[in-house]
Amino acid sequence: MELRVSHLRYLLVIYELGQTKPDVGTADIAKAMDCSKASVTNMMSTLMEMGLLVRERYGKIYLTDVGFLLAKDMFRAVEALKARLPALGLELTDGETRELTHTLAMSLPERCLRKLAGREPGIWEQWRNRSV
Repeated sequence: MELRVSHLRYLLVIYELGQTKPDVGTADIAKAMDCSKASVTNMMSTLMEMGLLVRERYGKIYLTDVGFLLAKDMFRAVEALKARLPALGLELTDGETRELTHTLAMSLPERCLRKLAGREPGIWEQWRNRSV
């Protein structure tokens, strides 16, 4: 299954939530993404099939090692974009900056994401070439 923008967006949100909260659940993700719990549950099933996360008892969600590394790369890319954005002088709010940097990161080719994340080819290729 191909890794899509929507998959990366969920991975990034789970990673970000996990930085401030040890146990992430579907309600947390739904709130952060402003979507329904049913949508989150459907995506969680997809991401589990892809080997990017696991759901434990009581609905707690954790990224697998590969899911964590992919999300961490996305996070690094978002942070790199966030650091460069003020130079444009757009005077964005924090919420606008977050949305724009997420959108930009999701739209970039993989090679650009790797460069922003400071990672040589590796985790992306490992995930793509895995045998499921």
